[in-house]
Amino acid sequence: MRRRSLLGGLVLSAASLAGCRGEPTGTVTPAPNDPVLFVVTNEQATSATVRVTLVRDDGPTVLAESVTLDAGAPHEFDPGIGKPGTYELTTAISDGLQRTITLNIGVDDIRDGSTYDIMLRDNSVQITWGA
Repeated sequence: MRRRSLLGGLVLSAASLAGCRGEPTGTVTPAPNDPVLFVVTNEQATSATVRVTLVRDDGPTVLAESVTLDAGAPHEFDPGIGKPGTYELTTAISDGLQRTITLNIGVDDIRDGSTYDIMLRDNSVQITWGA
């Protein structure tokens, strides 16, 4: 009889914890060798100067840098993101082309790393992402 009560209690305890991952809501420690990166590649035939700005929804700017890239050249930015949330990414080429998107960077993106690819083209700025 005691064994059944004990087993029943264990099953109920385990069931009540199902789905709980204990995800942190504050700062997350990024993977040291796999951070959240923003890689800009100039796919245009000539050099281009680009400004990349990343702002967290609650206000702080985490990245605001400009770089001049030769045709075909890439440049990697590591803004040191350690807090999940909503971010606004703006990429502006000096010739006037610009793209702004909203990114939802989650705990797994930070913990496991992810890359956002920004391609500068003759008539557009394209942004893709993946782990």
